[in-house]
Amino acid sequence: MIRPAGITRLAAIGATTAVLWLSPAVAGDQTTPGATAESVVAIAKRLNPTVAAAALDFDAAVHKVGTAGVLADPTLILAAWDVNSLGVGQRRFGFEQEFKLWGKYGLERNIALADADAAKFQGRAIVTELIAQVVAAHGEYTAAYEAVAISLEIKRQYDEILGLVRSRYGATSVDRQDVIRAELEAATAEGDVVRRQGEQKSAAARLNALIGRPSLAPLAAPTGFRAVRAISLAQALARSANPMLALAGAQTNSAAQTKSLTDLNYYPDLTLGATYVQRPGTEDTGEFMAGFKVPLHYEVKDAEQRAAGARLGAAQVRAEALRLRIDGQIAGAWFGVEALPRIVQIYVSRQLPPARACVDNAKNGFQPGSTDLFFVFEAERRLRAVQLDLLKLKVEPQTKYAERERLAGGSL
Repeated sequence: MIRPAGITRLAAIGATTAVLWLSPAVAGDQTTPGATAESVVAIAKRLNPTVAAAALDFDAAVHKVGTAGVLADPTLILAAWDVNSLGVGQRRFGFEQEFKLWGKYGLERNIALADADAAKFQGRAIVTELIAQVVAAHGEYTAAYEAVAISLEIKRQYDEILGLVRSRYGATSVDRQDVIRAELEAATAEGDVVRRQGEQKSAAARLNALIGRPSLAPLAAPTGFRAVRAISLAQALARSANPMLALAGAQTNSAAQTKSLTDLNYYPDLTLGATYVQRPGTEDTGEFMAGFKVPLHYEVKDAEQRAAGARLGAAQVRAEALRLRIDGQIAGAWFGVEALPRIVQIYVSRQLPPARACVDNAKNGFQPGSTDLFFVFEAERRLRAVQLDLLKLKVEPQTKYAERERLAGGSL
């Protein structure tokens, strides 16, 4: 049976898992998700099948604890002795029970609890990885949505210029070079709109697949990119609660408990039995027995000990290597995010305004005929390039910040 301490620990593990995987069916079921990254993350935690599988793995590990550290089933003995032509001389009814000594039951329970911890942290790592993927996918969906808006605005501008050119030169003008150029640019802009709309649908399908919904399920229009907080490298490292580190710790604990249990293989288990003997024509009697295995094959047990020790050492080394790798990845992700806000600010303050002013000047000059149409389209293309580059710069922090949160083990 599980001791009270084990029950308390299981209850704590179960409560943590309930918080981890189960989220109330609130706004996610009543409104279309997609407006914010948080809305799709909440849906993913409930619907993603990988998360559900991890929860079932943890449930199986918890139930396995109930099978560890308990007595084996007793052996029931029914025997007939002195059977001949005159009948049965003796009937025997008894049982045998094996008992593990030297604290083996406690070690078995500890191993099962460590494995349950490992399953819990494995599930938490899956959830953390999923959240990072969903946040990054929502950033791409937001970018695709805004790219469609930019392309539609460009198409509107080009259609406006085309109408102006047609009205200026007329349908019968001999010099239709500007009209042809405007028509080509307007057609290109329309094709770009169609391409951007396809990219938006593709991003929406990928996001739906991650959160466990049909690929064609509707998504709400995004309200904007997720806010990215400024945090120092020291804070990022201090807040690191990566579930993979906890998983490595649980696996190391399980290996240590297994090593301790293997060390006890030299100490035999005890088997006790009792038998009731019926003897026709005389008084019934009873028999008692005690037995244990003699540990003669020490070379086998020595090999088991060495193997368990090697597994423990490997688990410890892997845990340390993982810690160093995650610290390095956190630092790399931090440096990757740190410079991006400044670059975005440079684009917003020093590239967008001149690009817009260039477009306005070209249009103002074209209307009275002092500026060539080529410069109008060139200014529009430059503005569009700046807007799309800025959009890419806004997406990159979303992906890198999500990766940083994954490495840290949660929201920063």
